[in-house]
Formats: sequence, structure tokens, C-alpha cells
Amino acid sequence: MTGAPDMLAGRERALAEVDLDAIRHNVRRLSRDLPPGAAHCAVVKANGYGHGAVPVARAALEAGSTWLGVATATEAEELRDAGLKGRIIIFGPLTGAELQRSVHAGADVVVWSELFARVAVRLGARCHVKFDSGMGRLGVSEDEVRRLMRLVASGPSPLVGLMSHFATADEADTAFFEYQLGRFTALAHELKTAYPSLLCHTANSAATIRSLPSHFDMVRTGIALYGLAPSNEDPFKDDLRPAMRLSSYVAGVREVRPGESVGYGRRFVAEAPARVAIVPIGYADGISRALTNRGDVLVAGRRCRIAGTISMDQLTVLLPDDHGRPGDDVVFFGESGGARILCEEVARVLGTINYEIVCDVSPRVVRSHRGAGPAA
Repeated sequence: MTGAPDMLAGRERALAEVDLDAIRHNVRRLSRDLPPGAAHCAVVKANGYGHGAVPVARAALEAGSTWLGVATATEAEELRDAGLKGRIIIFGPLTGAELQRSVHAGADVVVWSELFARVAVRLGARCHVKFDSGMGRLGVSEDEVRRLMRLVASGPSPLVGLMSHFATADEADTAFFEYQLGRFTALAHELKTAYPSLLCHTANSAATIRSLPSHFDMVRTGIALYGLAPSNEDPFKDDLRPAMRLSSYVAGVREVRPGESVGYGRRFVAEAPARVAIVPIGYADGISRALTNRGDVLVAGRRCRIAGTISMDQLTVLLPDDHGRPGDDVVFFGESGGARILCEEVARVLGTINYEIVCDVSPRVVRSHRGAGPAA
């Protein structure tokens, strides 16, 4: 655009900045209380919870992680294609074709039924048997675990691990968490006798932080790896550093007279003269439409309220009389000018969890990774 201000030159419409040094810090923090010899698995499924699977995985391995966790064969292949050498475990169910691709990628798989176990053994997959200690999804009973262990151990496939997953580790009431942990502990101790090299693992982020007895031979951390609180509260109290900052900018400012509206559906009507910033980001970028008229952003470090309906590619923000001009930074979560909005705050406004906030940042938002090592 002719005459465009220099302040907009080279600016990204929507930018997710990811601090890889924060990822490294979080790996070291989550590993500091592990028993000697225990491993850290960095969970990088769902494109690293929206942060970028490959750069996050690389940073995690540099900081001491030795395993990477994903949900699909395609995710495992992406890591291998990027040249990453860490051990990979695929948590999700797989078809026969996906299982073959997983074996080719050198990834371990999770065994949760006899049929799947037989196919995995036939293909030579490295197997972790999943015990359903109370999650109620994938997994088998104690008796079935013993049977699947024997099936895998009798074939050419390596029997690598015993695993489970907690349903309530992030909740204040620990009764069910303790019940699950007790069941897993008893079974793990029994099977370690029969299979001394068995890798036992069940701790997610919340359990890793709150329960040393849950660590066993490996912990698998997802949400805390990204500096987000498993409790959906304050990550800083657990010495976690949020890694992502999502921002856009003020594309223009307009004056609105009393009675005039802004946006679809006239959901914001000015009661007095007002100044409104137009920001080129919307629900197609991951800014939930449910934040209409109730979400806050930071405009040049100052809190301002979203005003009017969030549309696919744009939204509008109500500005104070003396603040806000074209080119100003607009931050949806992260820090600006000494002020901060946490993903956890946004999640509470929406009645959801911080996982969804970062995972919803869409692929069309540019990712910028700072703190990358020489191999990045």
C-alpha cells in the first residue's frame, strides 16, 4: 500500500512466537526430581501442542529428553524425516498400514488388545502394554496385561514397557489418582520381577509435578513442557515458563459515534464516543468467537476489551481515549510492556482448558522460533 507506515513494514498479520529456551527450561525443571536413571519423554503430538513439533522436539532432546511422544504414525515420520534420533512412542490406536509405517519409522507402539498385539508381534514392533488402571479408554485389565506380556515376550518383538494413564492427576481431589497409582504400582512391581528390563511409566505432567512415587522409569510430559499449568491455574508457581506468545497488530483506528455499531450482528453498539482498533486476526487463526465482547488483549502493553463479534479474519478492540495507534502490538496471550495474559486466563473465560487455547492456533498463523540451536 502506497504510503504504508514504516512501523508495518515486514510485520506478520498473525504471529505465534515460540521460545525454545523456555522449552529447555521446562524439560530441566520436569526432570529435576526424577529418580536416577529415569527418562523424560517430551510429548510433541498435535504439532507440539501447536508450538511446532520438530523445533520443540529438538530443543527437548538438547535439554535431556530421551523419548518423544506422538499420537500418530504420520507424526512419528515427521520427526524422523527431520533427522531426530530420540526414541519415539506412538500413543494412539493404529491401523495395520499405520503400524507398518510406525515400525519403519523406528517407533514404539502401545499394545491394548490381543488382536493388535498379534499384528504388532508379526511386524516386529517394539511394544508397550497398556494397563487400564481407571482411565476407561485404551488399555486392558491386570489378567489381560499378563497375557499380552507373555504373547509379546514369546515372539520376535521386543517387550519394552508397561504403561497406564491418569484420569484425574490434575484435580485437587487426589482419591482417584491415588487409587490408579496404587493399582499400577502393584502390577509394575509384580511384572518387574518377571521382566527385569521392563520400562514402567504412567506419569503425565500433573503427576510428574505433584507425585514423586508416580515417576517409575519414565515420565511423559505434554502440557507442562510448553510452560502451561496442568491445573489450568498459574504455571509460574511450579517454575514453568510459557513458551508461546500470540500476537497481531493494530491495522487501523476508527472513531465510533453513539449509536453506531461495529461488526456482524451489531453486538457492540457505542453508548458514547469511542475509539476502536481493527486487528487482522480472527477465529480462522484460533481466536475463539466466544471471546466476543468479553475477552481481553494487550494493546501496546495495556489491557483492552474485545468489542464486537470476532469474525474469521478480523476483530475489533475498544481503545482508551489516549491509547492505541496503527502498528501497535496486540497480544492475545503472552507478555507486552510488563503486562501479561496467560493461556489459563483465556481458557477460564471460555470455560475450557489451556491445552485447547494453544492447539487451536491455526496453521496459517506464522510460527517464529527463537532460541534455536545450531542444528535447527
